Amino acid sequence: MMESAEHEMLRSLGISVLPKSVDGEDPISWPRVAANCDYQAAAHFEDLLQIDVSVSKIGTSSVSYLFQFSRDGSHVAKGTLTAVCCRLADSGLLKTAIPDDVRKLFEKHL
Repeated sequence: MMESAEHEMLRSLGISVLPKSVDGEDPISWPRVAANCDYQAAAHFEDLLQIDVSVSKIGTSSVSYLFQFSRDGSHVAKGTLTAVCCRLADSGLLKTAIPDDVRKLFEKHL
């Protein structure tokens, strides 16, 4: 659920989840390097959960998210996820600095 919420947030910022090469540069991807979820109340199959996503930290090449899960206004869980900015090169994933335009978009959600 956190990955789906992250993807929705990225799309809302105009950041493609399925990257393409632009101006001959290798496309950017965001592999996850850490994820955690702390459950405070039970959620049941087919419960409709609200997931609020915010950016909790922006590093040189990483971004961390905070996820707040609720059901009918009651807090259910809290999650965190960290992703690293990487170029999809022919040789594999290469960690890279978050581009300035993307960083500015993330900063709006701190």
